[in-house]
Amino acid sequence: MEIFKITDSGANVSNIAYMYGGLSEVLSSSSRKFSAYDDGSRSVLEIEAVSGYADMIRAEIEDKIADVIAVNYKYSYFASTLRPYGLAEDERGILISALISADIDDDRTYIKRKITSDGEYAVDGIFNFRLAPLKKKWEDVASYIPETFNVEKLKDFISFILEEKTGVRVFVENGRVFDRHFRRINRTALTGRNYKADRLVNEILLSGCGEAELLTRLAEEEENYLREFIGGKIIFGKTYFNA
Repeated sequence: MEIFKITDSGANVSNIAYMYGGLSEVLSSSSRKFSAYDDGSRSVLEIEAVSGYADMIRAEIEDKIADVIAVNYKYSYFASTLRPYGLAEDERGILISALISADIDDDRTYIKRKITSDGEYAVDGIFNFRLAPLKKKWEDVASYIPETFNVEKLKDFISFILEEKTGVRVFVENGRVFDRHFRRINRTALTGRNYKADRLVNEILLSGCGEAELLTRLAEEEENYLREFIGGKIIFGKTYFNA
């Protein structure tokens, strides 16, 4: 039997909630105990592995920690740093999601390489003490963003990023985004934002994909956002026209 304990600061309860939701389905048959709680100072997720499943559970935990740092911590950093003149607030959010998307695979790989654990993971500790080069890279990226921006530049930037990821596809069904194994992607939950029609654009960008296939119809305003910012990287599946 092996027990895993993942913690983050009390202010980052949403990160623990994200990991709980993302791991609960995967680990439903491989853990005896699976609980999230606040211990008075920190947010905690505790998992007791079924015998023989510890390595698999460890890999899933570290994958979700990589999501939390590569999305939540990076989004928080850029949100406090980048306020280019010329973009509305929802457009600024899309810019930040696009910046995260550009390096999300490399960031996640680097983060996972830096995680070591005896079964306990302090997410904020990993970020603060093991990832200094990653933080420096984020600072460098932020320094390159001009003080003035506009929507056309944003669209061009998104097109460039998506073109670099050609062949990586996600699927959109009933407003939810899924990867090629049809596992749900819900990284917008890590941004701390209240979304309206722009949520789906951000979700697709944060997935790190190069194209999105629509399997069902969307609300008109959501689809207009997708057409405006993702444009030619939208694919309409056969089921879309039958919905």
